[in-house]
Amino acid sequence: MDKDSKNAINELISNQKPQNELWKGTELFLWNASSTEEFINGIKNPHDVHLTTDVIWDVSKSKVRNLMDTLFDYGYNELTAAPHPKKSISEWLWEQKVQPNIKLDKVKLILKRIQTQKTPIELYNFYEEAMEFQQNISTYIKKPIWQLDDFDITEINFQLCLSNVNSDIKKSFLIRIAKLYFPGRRFNIVKQNKRILSKLADHELHPYLKNFNDQIQSEGRSGGYIKDINRDVMLFLNWLVNNYASFNDFSPNAIPVWLIERDHILEFENYLKRCHSKGLYSEITVSNKFYCVISFFKYLYDNRIIPKNIGSIRGISAQRYLHRDIPNKDQLSDFFNTIARYSDDPEYDTAFFGSLLHLGLRFCEAERLNWEDINFQARIIKIRGKGKAGKPVPLHLPKKLHQYLESLYKVRTDEKSVFKGRQSKKVLYGKMLDKYKLYSLISGWTFPGGLHLFRHTFITKLSLRKNVHPQIIKRLARHTRLDTTSKYLHRQNQELNDAMQKIDSIWR
Repeated sequence: MDKDSKNAINELISNQKPQNELWKGTELFLWNASSTEEFINGIKNPHDVHLTTDVIWDVSKSKVRNLMDTLFDYGYNELTAAPHPKKSISEWLWEQKVQPNIKLDKVKLILKRIQTQKTPIELYNFYEEAMEFQQNISTYIKKPIWQLDDFDITEINFQLCLSNVNSDIKKSFLIRIAKLYFPGRRFNIVKQNKRILSKLADHELHPYLKNFNDQIQSEGRSGGYIKDINRDVMLFLNWLVNNYASFNDFSPNAIPVWLIERDHILEFENYLKRCHSKGLYSEITVSNKFYCVISFFKYLYDNRIIPKNIGSIRGISAQRYLHRDIPNKDQLSDFFNTIARYSDDPEYDTAFFGSLLHLGLRFCEAERLNWEDINFQARIIKIRGKGKAGKPVPLHLPKKLHQYLESLYKVRTDEKSVFKGRQSKKVLYGKMLDKYKLYSLISGWTFPGGLHLFRHTFITKLSLRKNVHPQIIKRLARHTRLDTTSKYLHRQNQELNDAMQKIDSIWR
């Protein structure tokens, strides 16, 4: 290895010290080190008097590199993935979706015009509206969809379709329908705006809540998280004014916080639980709202604004695990081969989705990635995690992803950012989510979860490898808590059945 590569590695691994309590008593886990690092999995949980195991885990650079390089063995090769001529996504949508499923000839004519004038995702969105339109007409006239024809579209049943115009796409589609089926007839097609939660103005916030905003913003928290904090803390303060005589004379944004007691917070907890029992809030929503409130009071205590730590409350537990089906290697192969065959920018799309899969990147981590974060010779990549833009985490660059990024670099040498370019974060997210929908559709994927599915797949695949300690998975996933990592571990029904059969065999 040359001097520049060694310097890059030394820079990346410097000051990388484990912060979590679970790492006490272990050696520093540096998979970029040239020598073997070992740590003993004999760690005592603060609430457990038993050692988890006495096994010594070897986490040498070569073993972790081998783990990352061989984690996914789907059959994709950028040199041979597209033996057939390139085909457009719009052509696929027309042949596989529009032609067999749209029974109304004039609607099909509308979609044909859209195919030639709009992007593939717009064609797909209009196709979805056409399918819903056919279903509504079929329901109104009590006639099977496959028997529908243009004579079934009357002003009466078309007027019924106007009762739920909740998007610009639906409005545009119905305008096209009206022009083609009822030329010269005027319909009042008005989009029904969804209920928008008003944003709390600064003058409506409690002064100490504004200070709390400044602190959590400096920690790198998202605007959405801050908005949730503001909404839920002000909900609590409004609840106090409306339910306690001692606060009736105050406005919610002027309550002296030192008058609030622990019992008030506990009663608010009971109120939220009653809301859940009535079906007003989900279990997770109740848990999140209460967490926002106690976080605010912990901040007040830490900054000596209130004399007692009344926010030191366990909180409301909620089941946050949601099982997801994970794509197997054949399905992953189909997805990346679809990109090779249908993408108008295959190097970019392969590298983007490959990064989400092979490193388990969150979207925000992929969006922040710059070319200077990648050392191709040393095969090291720096990841700036969620809320930690200034603290890059070094990871080994898996072999297949190394190839994807090198191919992209050859055609993107003028860009500083790997994926974002000059786009806003919001625009990039929308564009890649649209691409994911189309590639998934062509690949036959039915997995829920959007872009984050790849992160679930990465962590689950790590957990299936033998002799991979949970703390290694936690570090590679860039989590601070093992219980967070556990929410990303999914097992298929067949795997669970096999495990049950092994247990049953013990007692036979």
